[in-house]
Amino acid sequence: MDAIREAQKNLDHAKEQLRQSVRQARREGRTWADIGDMLGMSRQAAFKRFGEVIDPVDGRKITGVPMSLTQIRTRTEQVFDLIATADYEALEQMMHPEVREELSASKIAMVWSSMLTEFGAKESYEDTHVTFPAGERIEEDDQILGTVVGVTTVTCEAGERMGRVAFDEQQRIVGLLVLPPETSPLPF
Repeated sequence: MDAIREAQKNLDHAKEQLRQSVRQARREGRTWADIGDMLGMSRQAAFKRFGEVIDPVDGRKITGVPMSLTQIRTRTEQVFDLIATADYEALEQMMHPEVREELSASKIAMVWSSMLTEFGAKESYEDTHVTFPAGERIEEDDQILGTVVGVTTVTCEAGERMGRVAFDEQQRIVGLLVLPPETSPLPF
């Protein structure tokens, strides 16, 4: 147990050292693209993971919100379970108020009915994961600025569809897509 405790302590220290190194690189004038290249990620992913933003209204620092990837994956599948069972009232409660009209029950039902007629009923999910809006996978829980996307393959009786749910920092739905798995580029 001591070895586990020590390894966790070292990991926490390394993460903090990385955050400090990124802040120093920014103070030295390095771009998010430079930092992203060094870390093997896009500039947006680097910014969302390490960026600091000042609210122009009150001058306070806007910090990232700790994201549990397990929670986001679970909520992603929950969204499609609610759609598959036509529980639009529960689905609406998960939505950001500003998208409720755009993602109305009638629109969602129409898209789901079309999917049912083409591919049959939902059977399972595969490869449910979390990405930044640009598509890069997020591999570990971290403090992240802004929107993340839960992605899953919805396996149906006669085919598959990619399900994408954009979540804001309070894990409210701000976008919802059902697309062919090979769709590219993605709108979010």
